[in-house]
Amino acid sequence: MGALAKTMTSLARPRAIALFLAFTIVGTTSVHAQPAPPPPEPAPTPAPPAPEPTPPKPEPAPEATPDAKPGDTKPADAKPGDDTADAKPDEPDWSSAPRPDQSRGVVHEEAPALGDRLRWVPRVVLFVPRWVFWVAMQPVRFTAYVYERYNLPGRLKATLFNVEETFGIYPVLKYDTAYGFTAGIRIVHRDMFGARERLRLGADFGGEFRQAVSGSLRSGKRFGERFTAELSALYERRPGERFYGIGNGEKLANRPSRLIDPSIDDTAYPTRFHEDLARVLVAAEGHATKSLTARVTGAFVKRDFGRRFGDLTSIERIYLTSQLAGYDSGVDNIYVEGDVTYDTRRPTSRYHTQIVDATGWFVNAHVGGAKGVGGDPTDYYRYGAEVQRYFDLYQGNRVLALRAIVDSVGGTDGRADGEIPFVELPRLGGAELLRGFPHGRFRDRATTLVSAEYTWDLSNHAAAYVFADAGRAWRSLRDVQIDNSLRVGYGGGIQLHTSRSFLMRVQVAASEENLLFELKLSPAYGRRERAGRY
Repeated sequence: MGALAKTMTSLARPRAIALFLAFTIVGTTSVHAQPAPPPPEPAPTPAPPAPEPTPPKPEPAPEATPDAKPGDTKPADAKPGDDTADAKPDEPDWSSAPRPDQSRGVVHEEAPALGDRLRWVPRVVLFVPRWVFWVAMQPVRFTAYVYERYNLPGRLKATLFNVEETFGIYPVLKYDTAYGFTAGIRIVHRDMFGARERLRLGADFGGEFRQAVSGSLRSGKRFGERFTAELSALYERRPGERFYGIGNGEKLANRPSRLIDPSIDDTAYPTRFHEDLARVLVAAEGHATKSLTARVTGAFVKRDFGRRFGDLTSIERIYLTSQLAGYDSGVDNIYVEGDVTYDTRRPTSRYHTQIVDATGWFVNAHVGGAKGVGGDPTDYYRYGAEVQRYFDLYQGNRVLALRAIVDSVGGTDGRADGEIPFVELPRLGGAELLRGFPHGRFRDRATTLVSAEYTWDLSNHAAAYVFADAGRAWRSLRDVQIDNSLRVGYGGGIQLHTSRSFLMRVQVAASEENLLFELKLSPAYGRRERAGRY
């Protein structure tokens, strides 16, 4: 047993040495090689002794390069991607790094421009007016909101109109600083004879009128889509019409010491007179296209004038009424006019009210003439033009509207020849023509006017606007020039509307002479009627 154990021990020692050398070689070579799969399990039979392994020769060290840094072991000819276990990353280049005293780790923005820093000035100045305006607007916005939220137009129509909405009766109200409140009633039938004929009857009392009645009938679609006819009549008693003389004269602050002769003197002083007006009008209108319209109007007009008893500002106390054409004898004449209109004004966004135009043109040119009837000396012709241009400044809710008007008469000297009544001279003033001056403030043989109005939305139901007007009355269009004799009016207001209906305009207008408050039931820049009404 001792001899057998000794023999087994002598046989096992070379095998153990061989395995030790094999594992030593594998461990040494794995430093430069990829990991190898685990060795297979040894065979159950004993393996013959392995030969003595030869130790591997050490690889030559890479030659140093001029830009090599201490600790770099990567060969000089190594390519990118040749990673080895003993390679070290390159040291970062610190040559462009900021100095330690400049490094804060925080990015500093550039200082704001002077204009940006001064924005706090208007913000502080306008803070109080902005909130005052906001507070003042709340009742207006609330009224407009209730008007549309609870469908007041529909409720009013249901109350004032029949089920088909063809017949109705409704009230009207307006206010003017010069006249006060005027109230009235309207009766409307929109399908009188089955072809959309429109009958309209009206009556007004107070303010501008002592009494006024009117009626009109339009043909609707009786003669087709492109042609309409109109017949109308009215009678008005105006107890407080205003007269400031003829020309562009300065208004006197004190009552004149003698009567003014308006045929030779431009001096202005506010007076009033009484006028009775009766008119019958016939008109025909044709639409060549959706934007192009031609209209012919004829009117017979009868006017009578008189003093205001007991009124210190009655016209005969200030002016020589014998020098005012038509004042003593009255007026009976026929006026015929033709005009052509090109109108492309329209809203630009369906998300805003469809009542406020935001872009487009309005161009109108007219020419007409008047002749006296029954010994009346009236004999003159009239011509003029109006141009409007709307600019959409921002998505339909920022709109700039520009307007220019020229109106003139010929065939008369406008004063002493008696061929044109003093009430039919072209004139400026009122809620639409040279705002900031009272109605009829300036009149002469020719007038010119330019206007600019900027409108912006305050809400879905209200818009604000500011405006400026400049114009004057002239003896002739040959005298027109731009100088300090132009009259300027300015102001602003609030406009109330729904998505498809206009409610009113509340307007404050100022000038060198007046501050006027006006309530209007129609948009700005409406169509003007000259036949017997101007």
